[in-house]
Amino acid sequence: MKHFISFLLLFAPIYLSAEGVGFDDLWKRIEENSSARKSKYLEWKAGEIAKDRSDKHWLPRVYADLRTFQTNDPTLNFMGKLSQRSATDADFSTASTRVRPGNFLDSNNQPYTTLNSDTMNLFAKDTLNYPGSNQYSRGTLGLDLPLYEGGSGKTFAAMNEKRTAGLKFEWLAIQDREFAQAGFYYRAIQSLNDYKKRLDQIKKIESRFQSSYSLGNKGNPVGYAGYLALKSIKNQISILEKQSDLQINDYKETLYVLSDLPSTNLEIVESDLNTFLDTYFKRPIGYERSNGMNAQIKYAEGEKLKAEMEMAKFLPKIGAYSEAYGYQGSRNIANAYQAGVYLQMNLYNPKDMGAVEESKLNAEAALKKIEEKTKEEETHVKQLIQKEIALKESLELIRETVKYQEEQVQNMQRLFQSGAINAIQFAETLNKSLELSRVYMETEIAVLQVRTEASIFSKKEETNESIGRN
Repeated sequence: MKHFISFLLLFAPIYLSAEGVGFDDLWKRIEENSSARKSKYLEWKAGEIAKDRSDKHWLPRVYADLRTFQTNDPTLNFMGKLSQRSATDADFSTASTRVRPGNFLDSNNQPYTTLNSDTMNLFAKDTLNYPGSNQYSRGTLGLDLPLYEGGSGKTFAAMNEKRTAGLKFEWLAIQDREFAQAGFYYRAIQSLNDYKKRLDQIKKIESRFQSSYSLGNKGNPVGYAGYLALKSIKNQISILEKQSDLQINDYKETLYVLSDLPSTNLEIVESDLNTFLDTYFKRPIGYERSNGMNAQIKYAEGEKLKAEMEMAKFLPKIGAYSEAYGYQGSRNIANAYQAGVYLQMNLYNPKDMGAVEESKLNAEAALKKIEEKTKEEETHVKQLIQKEIALKESLELIRETVKYQEEQVQNMQRLFQSGAINAIQFAETLNKSLELSRVYMETEIAVLQVRTEASIFSKKEETNESIGRN
């Protein structure tokens, strides 16, 4: 039983691949594999974190500072003793106090004849300027509460919000572009395969015709000319088949890059062109801004806010603060605090002069570019809609002409059998069929390209959410 199950599992993938890969399944693979979308998605999520962080600009900053140090610096030693609230008179001893006249005169204003404590250390270093090396520990706990920042915090938060929205639209734009590319390459492979089938039919007709009639005799100039024309058509078909194979392979390799699905495993599920387009790529009724354009608009709006950020540099900043300190040294352990308010203002900085006007001009320039790009995009969409209408009308006529041409080939065969036409005329008919097949294929691909490109500018419908467009 185990061997039987293993046998089924071995051949199950082959059976599934033989059925072909539907476009829905292919798109799911692309969604899971797309490095470009993953990269932009991570940027967007990082932008959301930055936005949430900047929204908390009004909250107080709480900080701590702990340090232990050894120093012989006079200032740090003196302040350390004061911070321990343990300074003594001896800490104020300097060389000048040792040479005062009172140190050398007794109560009768007569010079001392013996050494005393005031004169014994006359040449020793003083304790204030040369305190020696001592160790101290200090801990600080502080709070800084911004009361007014000149609007810089609020503006910065708004800028981050615009940037985050722009990143999200960029992510959606990549999704739209990859969806359109995947749809184009996927269905274009079928159009090329159908083209190859038509080429094969023409090749079979040419081969049957050649095998049925002896046209290679150079003694019959008309028949031999027809023979050469048919051989030329055969060679031309071989060239077109190779070109089609190369194009199909290119499309499959592109889909492999997007989906990580090997080209050898990619078998297309055939479908009617109109059905495929109407299912996955809705025709835009009117102009809808692309997600790429929406991203640029958000970035331009963020650029406009930079002027307010620059203006905030010239406004005062007001805040309240509080700090508590703890000191430890060789003498004592003590604590202290301070609390108050502060005002900071940039009175003059040459680097900031003209920054506000510069930001306003840059923002205005960005908005003007958006206006121009919007007009170009709207014009492009209108052209795509008109082009698709013309191409679809041409495609219907070509389809009808292909049917007429197939009937014409059959009629020409009967006319040749009756002797009404020669081989050259029949070869010309096959050559027209060959050219018509090429035009049919190119028109189908052109319709596909126009519709998939136009879908980037169409409103995203709920029917597409199931396959990951939104």
